[in-house]
Amino acid sequence: MLLLLTGTLIAGDEKQNVEIQLRTYGDQAEKGPIILVINTCSSRDFRGNVVGVCFVGQDVTRQRVVMDKFTRIQGDYKAIVQNPNPLIPPIFGVDESGYCCEWNAAMTKLSGWKREEVMGKMLIGEVFGTEHSSSSCCCRLRGQDFMTKFTIVLNTAMAVGDSHDIPFGFFDRNNKYVDVTLIVHKRTDGVGVTTGVFCFIQAARPQLQPALQVQKQCTRLASERLKEVAYMKQEMRNPLNGIMFTRKLMESMELSEPQRQILDTSALCERQLQRILDEENFEKLDQR
Repeated sequence: MLLLLTGTLIAGDEKQNVEIQLRTYGDQAEKGPIILVINTCSSRDFRGNVVGVCFVGQDVTRQRVVMDKFTRIQGDYKAIVQNPNPLIPPIFGVDESGYCCEWNAAMTKLSGWKREEVMGKMLIGEVFGTEHSSSSCCCRLRGQDFMTKFTIVLNTAMAVGDSHDIPFGFFDRNNKYVDVTLIVHKRTDGVGVTTGVFCFIQAARPQLQPALQVQKQCTRLASERLKEVAYMKQEMRNPLNGIMFTRKLMESMELSEPQRQILDTSALCERQLQRILDEENFEKLDQR
C-alpha cells in the first residue's frame, strides 16, 4: 500500500491520508497491531519536480479501539432492544432533554403506538400525559398527580441512580388501562456522563391480574387498619398520660402506707399499658 501511495505521489498527486496497521512483536504482541494514520505529501525541487515523499504518522490505536468497542456495543444494543422476540420486555427511553429516544417493538404492542409516532416527542406531556396536559398525548396517565410522580422518578434516576418496582399505568391507544410496574435505569456515555434513562416495563400476565387486584385490596385494607390502630393508640395515650401526671403529683403528698401501695400498683399498671402501646405488633394483640 505504501509503495502504491508513493508511486501516486511521485506521479504528481497532492497530499493524501491513509490508514495502516503495524504488526507488533515480543511483549507488545498481545496488545494487537498499532494503527497509524499516515499523512503523506510530495517534496519538490525549485523547478516543481517531485523529488521525494514525506510520511508523517499519527498513532490512533486507542481511539480506534474505543470506536470499535462503541460500534460493537451499539450493535449489541440494537440487537437486544429492538429485537421483536417476545422475551424482550417493553422498553422506552428518554434523553437528557426529555425527548423520547427509544420505543421498542414490545412497547408498540403494549401501547398500540408505533415507534415513529413517539420518537422525538417530549416523553412527559406528549408521549405520556393527561387530558389537561396535552390534547395530543399518546398514552394518557391517571391525573396530574400520577404524572408528577412519574416525572420525579425519571429525574431521580438521572440524578441519583436506578429505581425498581415502581407502580405504573396508562391508557393505551384503545383506551384500555395497562397496569404494570416500572424499572428505571440511568443511561451514561463512555465517560460516565448521564445521557438519559431507560425504562423497562414488567407487564403482568392476564392470569395474574386477579392476584394483583387482591393484593391491592389487601394493601388498602392494611393501610386503613394501620390508621385505625394509630387512632386507637392515641386515644389510649391521652388518658394514660393524665393518670400518670396525677399519680406523680400525689406521690409528693403525705400518704398512708395503704395509699402508697395503691400508687405503686397504679405505676406498675401504667408501665404495663405503656409497654403495650409501644408494641410494634399492637394491631395483632386481639389475635393472641
